[in-house]
Amino acid sequence: MTQRRELLTAIGLCLLGSALVLLAVSRAWVTARTAAAAPLPPRTFQQVGTQLAPGARALALVGLAGVAALPATRGWGRRVVGLLIAASGVGIVAVLVRAIADPAATLSRAPVVDAHFGSVGLGPWPYVALLGALLLAAAGILVVLRGRAWLAMSTRYDAPAQQHRDREPSLWDSLDRGEDPTTEGPGTGG
Repeated sequence: MTQRRELLTAIGLCLLGSALVLLAVSRAWVTARTAAAAPLPPRTFQQVGTQLAPGARALALVGLAGVAALPATRGWGRRVVGLLIAASGVGIVAVLVRAIADPAATLSRAPVVDAHFGSVGLGPWPYVALLGALLLAAAGILVVLRGRAWLAMSTRYDAPAQQHRDREPSLWDSLDRGEDPTTEGPGTGG
């Protein structure tokens, strides 16, 4: 694979992984019914992924920022960006594994008011988020391993180089210092 394709693959993985996580955490993961008193109907409530997996959205936004940071950095800076992307993917996986491993405990930590429920099952969205997190981690690992050799933005976007300081001072320089170049002084030579 060429360097350009590897860079585009890493950017695509970051974009796709972040989009999957952001989509998944905004959807309902749990729909439960609670029993009510005899004349009242049972109450249904839903919990979205942001309530059950706190922090996943913020980490997905870190991965999304990597989409812009990858082409803008080079060398060690790109490697640091890759580490951050990989760490955000691993962090999302850790949050999701905790939620998937024990959905009842996860639901009890969520902001649910006085809900008594039996068995709780998670829908497909936590697994979609898990797939996105794995894509983010893969993108970060790809950047760390191969990113130093990839192309970067051209140098025309860099700050202009410092001009040489050993040149002869001009009249403008003396004006900048607050001196009057028309008066004869010790440094004018005239």
